[in-house]
Amino acid sequence: MKIIFSLIAASALFVSASSAKAEQFCAPRDRALVQLEKQFEEKVFGRGLAANGKRMIELLVSEKGSWTVLASDPNGLSCIMANGEDWQGLTVLVGDPA
Repeated sequence: MKIIFSLIAASALFVSASSAKAEQFCAPRDRALVQLEKQFEEKVFGRGLAANGKRMIELLVSEKGSWTVLASDPNGLSCIMANGEDWQGLTVLVGDPA
């Protein structure tokens, strides 16, 4: 619930981009990263390219357990795709089927 209220407050800093399914919050990548760090203490945990190669997907996680999935286009516009709480990191060993 805390994250929902914080996102609503943060939405003034983000450019609203609507889709048929849900409303997304978008901003230049550098500004989005600063805002997520400032509000939720989230840092980039990992990143990769989407299958089409046109988006970089990043997972940001805080030590408190909040997390955000951020998608960035080649022009530097980043949109929050998902977020939540209670992130639990797993240790995966090479060859581990987990």
